[in-house]
Amino acid sequence: MNKPGKLKIGLYLAAIFVAGLVTGVFVTVQVGRHMMPGEGDMAAHWCRDLQSKMNLTPGQMDNIRPIVNDAISEFKNRVSNDMSLNLSNCNARIAAELTLEQKPKFEQIQKEQQGMIRAMFGGGTNGAPKKP
Repeated sequence: MNKPGKLKIGLYLAAIFVAGLVTGVFVTVQVGRHMMPGEGDMAAHWCRDLQSKMNLTPGQMDNIRPIVNDAISEFKNRVSNDMSLNLSNCNARIAAELTLEQKPKFEQIQKEQQGMIRAMFGGGTNGAPKKP
């Protein structure tokens, strides 16, 4: 197989990969939005579970509730940051394989990905983990 033929196949495979990645993120956003409980629901469920199984006092619950809320927020932030970092690394590797003509189109795909991540995670934050 000649050099241009291999390049074309590589570019097609990269395009298929990116299309799959974008589709996967989109589907995950939709499923997460409709099937996953929100932060408040998760925290309330966790607190109810702790209270019922451990017979916690109202005073203990007043102290535990903010800890649970912080933990769930931190989880969301870490997932968002990890996803963004992994996607950024993936995109950088793909961009290195593209021609000058393909790069603007790929940049548009990256903007769409970022929008989906913001929609899924509310933008996330880069804050440092909270200490007890």
